[in-house]
Amino acid sequence: MKHYVMTRSSYGPEWSRAANERRLMLTRAVTAALLKAQRGTPDWTWIVLLDSRDPLLEARMRVFREAAPHFEPITWEPTDVRAAEWDKHGSTATLPQRVAATAYRHPGWLELTPRDQAVLQTRLDDDDGLTTDHFKRLLAATRGLAERTALMFPTGVRVWDGRQSFVRHDTNAMHSLWTPPGDETTIYSYGHRLVGRGQPVKVVDDEPAWLWVRHAHTISGWKKADFKITDGTRRMFPIDWAAIK
Repeated sequence: MKHYVMTRSSYGPEWSRAANERRLMLTRAVTAALLKAQRGTPDWTWIVLLDSRDPLLEARMRVFREAAPHFEPITWEPTDVRAAEWDKHGSTATLPQRVAATAYRHPGWLELTPRDQAVLQTRLDDDDGLTTDHFKRLLAATRGLAERTALMFPTGVRVWDGRQSFVRHDTNAMHSLWTPPGDETTIYSYGHRLVGRGQPVKVVDDEPAWLWVRHAHTISGWKKADFKITDGTRRMFPIDWAAIK
């Protein structure tokens, strides 16, 4: 079985320089730091889609390359930009949202994940993070699988403006997909809110498993959190916490 982490990190002229730099800082401080710290896991490959026009392209690629055992970049310039077919709010989507949605359709997600054997794909945005034991728990849950199955950790921590909330999100974006040999479904073949429509969903466990970072430049909502960030959360996610204030 091959394990791939799949991330869109595509920042062209639709993004201001300040927003682009902020996103790269979060990728380095949160996403890459936690993936680099994964414990007790075999090889995995980070497949990242990047905009060829990105003024920070080389710096961004260096962050991914240094954090992963193997790094496979996909570089593109978005064309035929449109909202995802499953987005009921697609008619009002902003240009950055439409570019992000168009990235779902890139053929590289399938081309770089050969299907001659079982494949495990983990969906991860470039400003979110996973607990350092996430892969260990995930790989244990793949034992005995025979049909395409989504693997879900429903519980995580949302942070916003220096505060946190423990949340349960049964269709969250930080889930994984196991496919048997020959199955060409990718983690981006569907919107994460529709994860249960195409395959069974297996809940791995109910322990916190991901860090959902909200910030000024995120292109989606849910910018709220209720409590002061605790020392326990800081230990669970050993990141540069100063970067997300």
